[in-house]
Amino acid sequence: MGLWAQLPGWVSATLLLALAALPAALAANSSGRWWGIVNVASSTNLLTDSKSLQLVLEPSLQLLSRKQRRLIRQNPGILHSVSGGLQSAVRECKWQFRNRRWNCPTAPGPHLFGKIVNRGCRETAFIFAITSAGVTHSVARSCSEGSIESCTCDYRRRGPGGPDWHWGGCSDNIDFGRLFGREFVDSGEKGRDLRFLMNLHNNEAGRTTVFSEMRQECKCHGMSGSCTVRTCWMRLPTLRAVGDVLRDRFDGASRVLYGNRGSNRASRAELLRLEPEDPAHKPPSPHDLVYFEKSPNFCTYSGRLGTAGTAGRACNSSSPALDGCELLCCGRGHRTRTQRVTERCNCTFHWCCHVSCRNCTHTRVLHECL
Repeated sequence: MGLWAQLPGWVSATLLLALAALPAALAANSSGRWWGIVNVASSTNLLTDSKSLQLVLEPSLQLLSRKQRRLIRQNPGILHSVSGGLQSAVRECKWQFRNRRWNCPTAPGPHLFGKIVNRGCRETAFIFAITSAGVTHSVARSCSEGSIESCTCDYRRRGPGGPDWHWGGCSDNIDFGRLFGREFVDSGEKGRDLRFLMNLHNNEAGRTTVFSEMRQECKCHGMSGSCTVRTCWMRLPTLRAVGDVLRDRFDGASRVLYGNRGSNRASRAELLRLEPEDPAHKPPSPHDLVYFEKSPNFCTYSGRLGTAGTAGRACNSSSPALDGCELLCCGRGHRTRTQRVTERCNCTFHWCCHVSCRNCTHTRVLHECL
């Protein structure tokens, strides 16, 4: 008897609804479709005690490719790690661009980042890099926490490491995180055009940044904390540190085009490479972000481009930087208003065990773009 016949009636109905919505999703650009699983970690539709049912009860999983669903089945526990890494990446994207014209807006549903991902601009490059980094980071950490059945800590570093320290402890499994991230995230990219190469490059740049920012941590051993000898392991960076690096690379991103070896004998594989648009520039490194299309100015609303504009955004009237009213408001000017705010203040801890606070009211001056 097949799986369908074994499902209860309510399960069959749920699956039919999910499949009915599938054609519209499939018609969209396949790049980044897996971002639609961002809320799976908090979904109530998952049956975690059954691998086969888990993949049919959550409609957003229908956005995944066949390979991506297979990878999830082969690695029990990894689905929540992927979804959690994506959520962290979205928060980091919003933080890094909170004071810029493009502030990494998101929307519910399968098209998480909106129409901007259909363009080959810097913002798209950052989105692909940070989401790829988020998955790699989350999976590597989940391995060391024992949340994924198919991986553990990275125990390959063992023995003496220096005159007064040795390898030990539980290193975060960055190699498994990078390998799974490459298999899972990159499998959502289809084609052989410039956009395909750009997305793959930026995906790898995100993973490479997580790897390159790893740091050695140590614990001292010895009488009275004398630190006679230390045990050390490799620890992941915070995603904030990764986001800081990627934002700097966003500002210095390389504009690229198809490489051409100038030979009719060059194979298709040799031609599928990126070169700087300006011949005077160096070719992009694996750490660099790349793009091929100029960004919109993000100043005004455009349904075609999917930009919300900056009208109504809070700005800093005294700043000459990107968060300043002159730049953020695109020269349109800004309005100033006051707002009375009541907050808890003068809090005191009482033994045992409660905190008492006063309510303090003050006036806050707000500046908003016209």
